[in-house]
Amino acid sequence: MRLKQRRNSRFGIIGMITMSKFTNFFKNAFSTQSENTAFYSETDIPAQRKTELIGKFAQEIVDRRLSVPAIMFIETVKPLSFLGSQAMVFFEPIIQSVFAFRSYREIYLLLENRENLETLMQEIEKREQNKN
Repeated sequence: MRLKQRRNSRFGIIGMITMSKFTNFFKNAFSTQSENTAFYSETDIPAQRKTELIGKFAQEIVDRRLSVPAIMFIETVKPLSFLGSQAMVFFEPIIQSVFAFRSYREIYLLLENRENLETLMQEIEKREQNKN
């Protein structure tokens, strides 16, 4: 009886805190449904959401003063955009188990189409000109 009480008092609260941190860290590890509506192709994403995602991404690039390197990088990897998006699909379970990105699926669906990369570059250029 004493051994049982000692074990409960020793690991009780610490064990609960550790288990709570563990479950919070891995809460998305084995989930099959996301919180958002499932997207299966680029056409499932509303046009307003596409422009919002591209705008946020372009604004981050301009705010960090990476416009020229970003445009050069996008132009360089544009032919490989589909392969990059498929790599993102492959790594989605690993990334979603560690980081809970809500828009991850939308981003890799947008990267499948090269026209979206062209739109991103135009948005970066436009925001860079408006900044100056």
